[in-house]
Amino acid sequence: MNENTYTDQLLEDGSTLFYLKHRFLSKKTEEQLDWLHACIRDSRLIVPCIPVSHKPDMLEADDGTRYLALFSMEDQMPDDYKDEFDLLPMTFDECYSLAKETDGVDSMVLDGFTEPMIIDFSLAEVILKTPSRLHPQE
Repeated sequence: MNENTYTDQLLEDGSTLFYLKHRFLSKKTEEQLDWLHACIRDSRLIVPCIPVSHKPDMLEADDGTRYLALFSMEDQMPDDYKDEFDLLPMTFDECYSLAKETDGVDSMVLDGFTEPMIIDFSLAEVILKTPSRLHPQE
């Protein structure tokens, strides 16, 4: 991947984000981390919300940690799970704000049912400061 092939269309269905996350989780190089952070920042993520109230769903770890559930694409959710919720597309900035203002959220998790990536608030702030690769002036 390079700056010339990184486009809105490439990010649209979430498969690029899922690929970059998978690649980073298996190899963990600095370059992959930079691309992953930029892709998270530039992508539209899916946030499952309860119909009518639109309160976001939270996933809970065995230790009681509660995560705002974020997904790179619908394929990363079990069918019975995604059928229960309104699936709202959000920017990462919107997800971060939602997590910060929702009572009981300790952190965020991307693709919590398949290849989870925990995004705590300090990592979220790093991602938000990562320059956009779509719009370099941002």
